[in-house]
Amino acid sequence: MILFKKHKTRGLWVALLLGFLALSLSSCDFLDPTEVRNPQTTEESLQAGGTGATTPFLNGIAFRYSDAIGNIAYFTDVVSDNYDNVATFISPSADFPREIVPQDLTLNGGDGPYFEVQELRALATFTLETVIPNDAQATAQQRAEVLFYRGMANLLSGENYGGVPIQEDGPVIPPNELIQMAIADFDAALATSQHADFPTRINIVRARAYRMLGNAAQAAQEANAALAGNPQFTFPARYDASFNINDGFTFAVSRNLNDIQPLPRLDFLDPKYTLRDSPINSVKMEEAHLILAEVALSQGNFGQAKTHMINAINLANSRPVVQFRDVDPRPDNQTGTFRPQGGTVQASPTSPPIAGLILPRAGNTVPVPTVSATHLTPGDINAIPDNNPVELLRTLYLLRQEIFFFEGRRMSDLGIRLPMMEREIETNPNISAGSPGTVAVVAAYIPQADGLDEFTFDGNNTVIAVDMNQVIADNRVSPFTMPF
Repeated sequence: MILFKKHKTRGLWVALLLGFLALSLSSCDFLDPTEVRNPQTTEESLQAGGTGATTPFLNGIAFRYSDAIGNIAYFTDVVSDNYDNVATFISPSADFPREIVPQDLTLNGGDGPYFEVQELRALATFTLETVIPNDAQATAQQRAEVLFYRGMANLLSGENYGGVPIQEDGPVIPPNELIQMAIADFDAALATSQHADFPTRINIVRARAYRMLGNAAQAAQEANAALAGNPQFTFPARYDASFNINDGFTFAVSRNLNDIQPLPRLDFLDPKYTLRDSPINSVKMEEAHLILAEVALSQGNFGQAKTHMINAINLANSRPVVQFRDVDPRPDNQTGTFRPQGGTVQASPTSPPIAGLILPRAGNTVPVPTVSATHLTPGDINAIPDNNPVELLRTLYLLRQEIFFFEGRRMSDLGIRLPMMEREIETNPNISAGSPGTVAVVAAYIPQADGLDEFTFDGNNTVIAVDMNQVIADNRVSPFTMPF
């Protein structure tokens, strides 16, 4: 199988990249760096150096990163409570986390989230080990960027899977080790180059990784270092309107046969990606504020936690908003009824009703945040009593849910991990069915069946069946657990 397969139409630069090297994958879809099929560019010519091959390879890695981020974003947000899979080509099991298996038609596909993340790591590793050492024109900045991308592949694997191999026929690496490998790549990247806003980008992803490891001190140190940089910082995964369309746009805006619909209380954030080439801001400064808030909460510094939460709110709500004419009537294709077009919404049967979260669609123009947003205000945070850590944590995870909406972060926060693809299990002698990494990991507190997406609507008020932020808080306070 050719690495840069034509499952999507590619741009002219892809032809250039293929002109440098067409890399073959083994049957389990890992890169085999010993086999080169392009007759003009051989392993020997790379070893000779001075080819300039790093530039197109780095372009290819950035392209693959966008594919990986896009796939993780749409699929894991459907698995979570962010989106309901109403009428798409996504596996119907996505709404039933406990039923997700390696044979899943989306996970086991050649362009699904597992495949894309593994290809990102493989291509980055090949570039680091074979291309750059033999390219006299390679720069320190290019090497640092490739290290960053490989670190992100490891981080995405650790956040979203129960374990994955990182080499052909290799053993399963557990999540914590994958995240430690990500940190090692991020450290090496920053030691290699500190161009432009690169240190801020690295600080944020290292804070994210240390948070996942439960290392509060290091997470806080990295988050504070990030805050010394550009306060509006974002790093996007970029797409092309003709050759590499944002999957979020395809599933949430091009609503023909592809139809995912948000949990009603998140309606005001949808669809976020209103253009075919809308970027996904995969690293952004809001993360630093939210991590510092979580560290402070874990240490009982409730006033400090509130300050960081307010900072996150102010930053998120300063981000751009576009006006989008949404023709979607939000039909429920399974029942023939229509979803809410307004009214109030409750986060749970015992939560207060809130107006303004559900926007009227069906041809109306609605404001859509493109980077971050939240319905919460500084006043909402200040109104929470300091002696109520459960409510503070519930609100923090609500902030995380809203601010990271449609960015592929919610499933991990819920405590759900995906299995690897079936082809990996079938072809890797070090992996057997039922072993770690081959089955979905679902926290015990996750509702059964598709309970994450359930709600009722009486024509005026919508009631969400379960407030998962409340569930998270109830399960992580006294003692404070996960991630710190």
